[in-house]
Amino acid sequence: MTRISSILRRSIFTGLAGLLAVSAGPAARAQDQTVTPNAVDVAAARDAKRVTFRPSPAHTPAAAARVREASSAAPAGAAPAQSNRIQNPGDLSNNGGALVGHAQSHAIYVLNPAVHCTNSGCWGDPEGFLRDLAGSDFIHITDQYVGRQDDKRYTVGSNATVRFTLPSVPLTDNNMLAVVHAVASRTGRTGYNHIYHVFLPPGTDECFDSTFTQCYSPDNPNSFVFCAYHGSADFQDLGHVLYSVEPYQNVAGCNQAPGSPNGQLADSTNDTLSHELFETITDPDGDAWWNTTNLALFGNEIGDECVFLLFTPTAVYGNPAVFTIGEKRYSVQTEYNNSRHACTVQP
Repeated sequence: MTRISSILRRSIFTGLAGLLAVSAGPAARAQDQTVTPNAVDVAAARDAKRVTFRPSPAHTPAAAARVREASSAAPAGAAPAQSNRIQNPGDLSNNGGALVGHAQSHAIYVLNPAVHCTNSGCWGDPEGFLRDLAGSDFIHITDQYVGRQDDKRYTVGSNATVRFTLPSVPLTDNNMLAVVHAVASRTGRTGYNHIYHVFLPPGTDECFDSTFTQCYSPDNPNSFVFCAYHGSADFQDLGHVLYSVEPYQNVAGCNQAPGSPNGQLADSTNDTLSHELFETITDPDGDAWWNTTNLALFGNEIGDECVFLLFTPTAVYGNPAVFTIGEKRYSVQTEYNNSRHACTVQP
């Protein structure tokens, strides 16, 4: 994602305890096991160290202004780690951070009782997409970055459902961390080999912090600057946790045009999820693979390099490629391939 910010967020929120009820996926539900985030999860989110998040800009004027602001602040003459080789302007540089050589993805579906929403009705089938991706050639674009070539390194693990009463103000990243902490505490799965993907329902605004100035907020254009993001946090009790946040994507500013193979809603979600997963793999903490050599592309990660737009008289849509992933056709953006110096769907 575009390198807008990568800083510790400590905004304190209240009222989360008692608003959320978490139930695990199908296998655990059969055992009637539930978890309710409480003051421990709120405190863990508040005290999380080295919180890093990298946003994927929305297709909005507010996001464009924020990207221009970030680009103007990029340090001049930044040198790549591999300064002794010829580098294409779009190539990513390895800045020495940790990488994700293999991992399980865990879905967290956030539901609001006031909004009727099923998994398929709100997001399509993100876990099905992840399973197809795991066995595809497409995922092997990451081989050159993580130094591995084995198949099915990125599998699908558990899922959870979170039900909540919509608060009067937007959710924040601290809320997301409390939810992730509650689920990760239950599963015991943390570290660089597990990634939690938080899916938000329609009508749910979410911001980086309690200033509410950088948000997913289709109802407030002035603060609508991102569609999704990936991040990481060090919890004092659980250690390192990787996560992404995917608000409802079938809105103007985030979605792709109608007519995609799986429908506008599902493929808009798949497209964003793919973007966040590839970037989590190649840049989990914001200090691994991203562009350091081109001012116009400075800070871009593997997915940012290949976000293309479709301009129509009435809307701006994401303009991904349509190709086969696994055994199914999807409409998903390409990813930047250093070896080919281009955006591709194969290694």
